[in-house]
Amino acid sequence: MTEKDFRKLVTDLEILNTEKQELHCRFDRLQEKLAKHQDDYFRIVSVKKSGSWAKGTLLNDVDKIDIMVGIELIKPNSFVLDNYYVLNAIENIIIAEYPSITKLSNIDRNLQFNTISFKENDFTIYLQIRYLNDFFQITDEEKRINFVEIANKDYTYFRNTIKIIKYYRDEQKINISGYILEIMLYYSLNEYFKDNRYEDYLNGFIKTIDELIKGNKIEVSKDVYQKLNVDSNTNVKKTYMVLDVANPNNNLTDNINDLSIGEYRKLKKVLSKLIDNKNSLSNNSNATIVLNINPLPIKDTNEFSWSYQIEGSNYNNTGGAYQNSEDQLLLAMYKGLYKGLRAIVDNNLNRKNIEVICKKQNILKLTTNVSQENLSRIKNIEAYIENNGLIIKYR
Repeated sequence: MTEKDFRKLVTDLEILNTEKQELHCRFDRLQEKLAKHQDDYFRIVSVKKSGSWAKGTLLNDVDKIDIMVGIELIKPNSFVLDNYYVLNAIENIIIAEYPSITKLSNIDRNLQFNTISFKENDFTIYLQIRYLNDFFQITDEEKRINFVEIANKDYTYFRNTIKIIKYYRDEQKINISGYILEIMLYYSLNEYFKDNRYEDYLNGFIKTIDELIKGNKIEVSKDVYQKLNVDSNTNVKKTYMVLDVANPNNNLTDNINDLSIGEYRKLKKVLSKLIDNKNSLSNNSNATIVLNINPLPIKDTNEFSWSYQIEGSNYNNTGGAYQNSEDQLLLAMYKGLYKGLRAIVDNNLNRKNIEVICKKQNILKLTTNVSQENLSRIKNIEAYIENNGLIIKYR
């Protein structure tokens, strides 16, 4: 890809105003629901954006967000017991307040990260339960967010490059956390930065993947620790080391083994292809691009996943779980259509002759009995089609 291609991709990845409005509506609803519940054992002192949303690295067409819930313990006891009580109470609030929670699989608890995740229809909300004191501190999470602000001031393409890396990570279903990617990118820029170009940023990042695989310690610079008021001393000695910016004695890659390190090799391969392919693939072919976006049934369930398949090629993807209802199936089709069109543009296929296979024919023309969320998706897809000069017809 050329610098122009990278800049175009970054623009395409920007979250749209309609999506921002929907995210804020979800946030406000959650805040209102949590505020209704009082407890003698703990107090909710804050509800804030977190993760990629707070860091400004959220990709568009998002279907999940992080929200930090700050907790003050009124009668602190054993932290293990206190935390158990708080997690149970928060889960009970979610179950009571969200009608979309109809089964146990709609809500999940992760004790390693102290999160509660639940589905609001097809959308997943991750609640990071954090405390004023003890473990899982609010201030640590705030330092991780502030780190990205510092990084982007030091290197102006930092956020945008993270978006590019995350986009291809997600496309290839590579299992590496965005936070680890942030620390690796900052390390690479400290070590290898030459020029303010996306190609240079990605070249350095690829070298850092090699360093991680060789067993070198990956962490931020001393001045970043100082700005965040973090003691940079660490005694971590592991096979693979990426250190937490909020606590350098916390190795984020503790669970990586010789098998899972393959995820990093896979990411290196994907990014290397972007840099090696300096010239965009030919877009002059008159061949018709046939895009199938019909949802696929999920085995042994009554649910469907979104899907796209560019026929006659290896370009395809699928994901999610949607109920067998009119609105949910439409949502899966919109998801498949958007991602399929993205694949056509990203791989420089023929934009002027696209045939879409869809049981509903032209789903962009539907106006009646369409949910507000799906109407927003229609607007986003139409804007993408216009911005990229796509010409589409339906079979």
